[in-house]
Amino acid sequence: MNPILLARWGLIPLWLLLTLSIFFRTPTPIDETRYLTVAWEMWLRQDFLVPYLNGATYSHKPPLLFWLINLSWGMFGVSEWAARIVGPLCALLNLYMTRMLAKQLWPDEPKVALLAPWVLIATLLWTLFATGTMFDILLSNCVLLGILGLVWVRQDKEALGWGSFALAIGLGVLAKGPVILVHLMPIALLFPVWRQKNISVNYYRWYGFTFLALLGGALIALSWAIPAAIQGGDAYAKAILWSQTADRAVTTQIHARPFWWYLPFMPLFLFPWITWPRFWQSLRPLSWHNDQGVRLTLLWFVSGLLIFSLIQSKQVHYLVPLLPAFSLLMTRLLVKNEKPRRLSSELVLPLFLCVAGGFLLLMPSLTVFAKLAWVQGMGYEWGSSVLLIGLVLLAFTWYQRQLSVFAVSISIVLAIFIGFIYFFKYTGLAYNLQPAADKVRFFQEQGIPVAYVHNYQGQFHFLGRLTQPIEVVPRDGRVQWAADHPEGYLISVQRDADPLASYKQRQRERWLTFRSARQVLTEVK
Repeated sequence: MNPILLARWGLIPLWLLLTLSIFFRTPTPIDETRYLTVAWEMWLRQDFLVPYLNGATYSHKPPLLFWLINLSWGMFGVSEWAARIVGPLCALLNLYMTRMLAKQLWPDEPKVALLAPWVLIATLLWTLFATGTMFDILLSNCVLLGILGLVWVRQDKEALGWGSFALAIGLGVLAKGPVILVHLMPIALLFPVWRQKNISVNYYRWYGFTFLALLGGALIALSWAIPAAIQGGDAYAKAILWSQTADRAVTTQIHARPFWWYLPFMPLFLFPWITWPRFWQSLRPLSWHNDQGVRLTLLWFVSGLLIFSLIQSKQVHYLVPLLPAFSLLMTRLLVKNEKPRRLSSELVLPLFLCVAGGFLLLMPSLTVFAKLAWVQGMGYEWGSSVLLIGLVLLAFTWYQRQLSVFAVSISIVLAIFIGFIYFFKYTGLAYNLQPAADKVRFFQEQGIPVAYVHNYQGQFHFLGRLTQPIEVVPRDGRVQWAADHPEGYLISVQRDADPLASYKQRQRERWLTFRSARQVLTEVK
């Protein structure tokens, strides 16, 4: 096949393969199920200003993702696939915006633009979240739009550039909050680091328009936030205007982790490319002094990683918007240093994929993993499939005498697709709350009281298409609730299975249990 045609159009079937995985797995608790529930309550209320979760205002995330899900439902009807297709569509846009940015950064190197999305689609951290109903891929598009805007400004397209930068800030805040500034402001403020050399620059003009664009983005975000704050009440207003921004970044203990927490995960995040010797060999002749695009992408990645390391709250998916920078930087290095390599170094990456397959085969026998319930039920299909993919890639590389980006990307996406199928097969109901949601819907339809103990995160509302809130009671209020509702049921998550529970199923590594009020009262006596 013509390599140029493959590069241009081969992304579509690869993306479709990833997207197909959503039909082999249910929404993952508790994140995906929660966000689908918020979108569902928005649809039920037909209130698109203030999000709700279980009947209470939901201030943890802004509404852009929920708007997009409701838009999809408006077009295709309310269904699970119509909601979950939003994530993959954002991922597809991510790929093509990365290609667009590569064209702007290296107009004389069209091969970088062709290959950069192929590197991105196979970067493990990005691939794992590309089909999720979450915020980070959506935020990545806002980041790409903002950086495209800054690059357009340097190409004397000031109106387009500053307008795009302001729009990116506004949409980024609506997508995930002020975290968009962590990605974009270092690039704007450190413009002297990446600007094109030997060209005069009016810094007063640059920083003046940066400030105006920041104001413009703030106005876009406030056009939602102010009416939402008025309608949602004082507590909701305080939360969206302060608690979910400054407090969460500085004083929160939610996901609080040490400064170095991301570093041990970096090889996994950047797999498989970080195992390719050609990448490391290309770093030595790094021409960042003479390459504006290399300086920009390096600044983008390093500044983002440093700031996220300084922020207390850390999750792996927070780094997803940095991965287009990595893919652009890596592709540029690979294209710039395409001289023939020793076959032995080209075989290292395929061998790592074979090792990953062997590791999956051995997981059930490894003591450190055997305690996980789902690992105990693992068969050999997953590991064998990944090992086979690795062996085919190894043989293909041996035959071609070099490793191809296309071959690596196809292999990794296929391995991830297979991984989704087998992981959710092995975990069974641990990541599938549909039966529990159906049971809650039955209780509500029959008028049977039901309450959730401690901290309900919306796991059941969308899956069960519930139309009424679920009462939430504290742990020390279970007995009183049971006494007040002797015909009711209490739902809780416990470390161990309760043999007397009327219904129980795994929820991750714990047990979700339904206990009748009479059982709770009997245990007290």
